[in-house]
Amino acid sequence: MRNSLRRYINPRNRDPIPAMTLLFARDKALDPRVTFTRASSGTYFDASGVMQTASTDVARFTHDPVTGQSLGLLIEESRTNLLLNSETLGTQSVTVSATAYTLSFYGTGTITLSGVSSAGPLVGTGANNKVSLTFTPSAGSLTVTVSGSVKYANLEAGSFATSWIPTTGSSATRAADNASITGANFSSWYNQAEGTIVIDYENGLAGYIVLAAGSDTSNAIRLGTRLAGSSDEVLVVIDGGAGQVSLGNSPSTQRNICAASYKENDFALSMNGAAASTTSFGTVPTADTLAIGGTPFYVAFNGTIASIAYYPTRLSNSYLQYLTS
Repeated sequence: MRNSLRRYINPRNRDPIPAMTLLFARDKALDPRVTFTRASSGTYFDASGVMQTASTDVARFTHDPVTGQSLGLLIEESRTNLLLNSETLGTQSVTVSATAYTLSFYGTGTITLSGVSSAGPLVGTGANNKVSLTFTPSAGSLTVTVSGSVKYANLEAGSFATSWIPTTGSSATRAADNASITGANFSSWYNQAEGTIVIDYENGLAGYIVLAAGSDTSNAIRLGTRLAGSSDEVLVVIDGGAGQVSLGNSPSTQRNICAASYKENDFALSMNGAAASTTSFGTVPTADTLAIGGTPFYVAFNGTIASIAYYPTRLSNSYLQYLTS
């Protein structure tokens, strides 16, 4: 069991108790307070390392395909796979534009690019290992030459790889995952004046989990992973359209545990056991929504979320550091 889950299930004597916990990695199910949609199917790995498909509007609880470890709820933006017959890939050509693309697959084979890009080659490292290559081609025809075992391959516009999108004779699109808590399911545990939110996640890429006023991007507490070009910006607070707080603790590209506390003129952030970054300036926006992913808040979260916990108080800086260590 991940360390962060132990703290919520078996707290020390006199430890504060969270008012809300979402233990996705442990439960492998959605809390009934969470509303979830996705307008397509989506793939994930089960505990045996077998690729599975979740139907439309069914949340995905994925696992490390090598170790079988439960990673939690998989949240991703919408992506399109340009490769055809992508389960067991063969050589083919596709039309691309002059923008960033990411090629990825599982297996021990090799993909060599030619035509409008000569990036790579991309070489597989194991049957259950995912490899990826991000490159920017010229506009035109890209030839993908395959040798050896190449499975579950994607070629998608974007600067990072997402989960496999199955295709046969044409390209296919996976819709965005949308998960949120609103209404009485939110107000029953949220404290407007002060609070602390703790998130344990992996592979988050350029996205946020957000406490906000509906879909109003001008009033939000954004607890994120990282931003393109600003790898340290993790806690961002906006109230009435005005920026209030921007704090960072150097997130990893893999697993992170971050804890952020808010109170008027008293904000703090700790990540991965680091001493808390703080600021004594800033107001707190009014919130009525926990947006877990796929919302119109700046950049959609992309990754797996093991747990989210919320405390209706501004916890001490030392306790934030304990929670994330």
